Amino acid sequence: MELSEYKNIYENEATHFFYVANHEIVLSLIKRYRGGKNLRILDAGCGTGLLAKKLKQFGKVSAIDVHPEAIRFAKKRKVNANLGSVTKLPFEEGAFDVAVCIDVLYHQRIKNDVRALSELFRVLKKGGILIVRVPAYKWLTSAHDRHVHTRERYQKNELREKLIKAGFTIEKLSFVNMALFPFAVFTSVIEKTRTKTSSKSGVTRLPWPANIFLTGILSFEKHLLPYINLPFGLGLIAVCRKR
Repeated sequence: MELSEYKNIYENEATHFFYVANHEIVLSLIKRYRGGKNLRILDAGCGTGLLAKKLKQFGKVSAIDVHPEAIRFAKKRKVNANLGSVTKLPFEEGAFDVAVCIDVLYHQRIKNDVRALSELFRVLKKGGILIVRVPAYKWLTSAHDRHVHTRERYQKNELREKLIKAGFTIEKLSFVNMALFPFAVFTSVIEKTRTKTSSKSGVTRLPWPANIFLTGILSFEKHLLPYINLPFGLGLIAVCRKR
């Protein structure tokens, strides 16, 4: 992503509705599908480190990211973060009970996403789970995608096939952030009518009533996703296990 975006995320991640809600969803899925304490957890592509910090409630967390700027901000949050690529993880086989890979596979730096998934499979213990999130629908590309260097957005069947190819058993594969979908479609259509393409971040500070409202709507999905799959949404989220 653009270098300035790391600072932008670091400053907004703790309160912005998108991050607050999606972090709560990830935590709820860990509780539902793995649970327990004293787990070894990997945050593969930790960004500025706030999710990794929250994951400490489940046990010992290791984090990697490919960009030094991400590591710099993650360390400011007291996260055990080091440089590393998800396509060549610097850990031994079977090292972790849980791995999370949130909004990473889609990036231009990931030339082979199946290889990345295979690496995540390798470092998990037998019975361990992976939670992965990616942006959905190829036709939904926006200025934000260009700003964060999106390689591709995913179709549901495409993600399913790649997870299976990497060796995983899929326990949940659902759309996520359903409430944002109409706004994303509208924004994408408007942008496509413009002759000049732009690149800008979608992470901006909203008036607090709007931010609280959106946080509440999106966070409600944490009560739904452990039990049902959503029919559409801004992203895809999967829970898969190493059998």
